[in-house]
Amino acid sequence: MSQKKVDAYKARKSTRGRADKKEKIMFTLEMFAWAFICVVVVAWIGYSAYVKVAGTKAEVVQNTVLDTSALDNYISGIDTDEDADTTEETADETDAADTTEDENAEAADDTTATEDTADDSAETADDTAATEETGDSAAK
Repeated sequence: MSQKKVDAYKARKSTRGRADKKEKIMFTLEMFAWAFICVVVVAWIGYSAYVKVAGTKAEVVQNTVLDTSALDNYISGIDTDEDADTTEETADETDAADTTEDENAEAADDTTATEDTADDSAETADDTAATEETGDSAAK
């Protein structure tokens, strides 16, 4: 080897440690930068997907209607079971009132029929009287 080559080799050998450290630091910084870029991209995609899913769910309004009439009837039935004697007496009174109403309705129907017959008789009498008057005036 020539003297020039030997001197260049010795110069590189003496600075090799600093160059290797610098190269390792640059590689490490480059890897951190790529990792940071990947994390940002994944976070951005995840956030965008979350906004689309959460935004769609937030717009949907679901109304629920609950019919509590059966429950209300049951509860009122419990209250009335305590007053069962009073309820039975009321039922007997209602049956008696229904019977009286039926009898009154039949009597009203009979009265209406009698009134209709009386009206028909009055109309017949009026017609007869009118005919007689017309006949009398025709005879004159």
